[in-house]
Amino acid sequence: MKSAKLFFIGLHIHLILSILMIVMLFIDQWGGFAILFFGFYLLMIAVVVITGWITVVMAFLANRDQKYNELKKAWLLLKLGSIPFYIVNFFYSFFVWFVMVAASRGIFIILVPIPIILTCTFIYQSGCVSAFYINSLRYKLMVNAPASPYFRQNISSIHYLLQFIPILDVISTFVIWNQCKQYDRRS
Repeated sequence: MKSAKLFFIGLHIHLILSILMIVMLFIDQWGGFAILFFGFYLLMIAVVVITGWITVVMAFLANRDQKYNELKKAWLLLKLGSIPFYIVNFFYSFFVWFVMVAASRGIFIILVPIPIILTCTFIYQSGCVSAFYINSLRYKLMVNAPASPYFRQNISSIHYLLQFIPILDVISTFVIWNQCKQYDRRS
């Protein structure tokens, strides 16, 4: 799915622009270029969030049309490929917001939920793609392996929920991925 690749690239562009935004504040100190760059940064955040929702819709359509391989590629890219993004984003955001709140003597504490909400939106969007993949996988196993309920039972409904919880989503992804490899070897 091209939209998943665009969303993945957008996540990393967002992280790079976030870092550059802080650099701009130190260099230009809210001068003309920094304000222009801040506007571009906000526009790119909107583009990434919209691209994420387009990816969710495309995953829904791929699930409906039973495009299992497309969903699998998008799922692996957004779950396993995004791990470095979320790690760097966490440490960067923690450091920057800690410094900003400390430097403002607590006044900027009101703004702390903004990056948290944005990151949760990204997690929710990739979780939706994963949920559609799991649904597609369960359907594929139900149709192709009716005599073997072992795989259907192992890919339980709890994995839908786990895709929306940080860290547990990665563990769930590895569990499902391992079960898919076992299924493919037996087929």
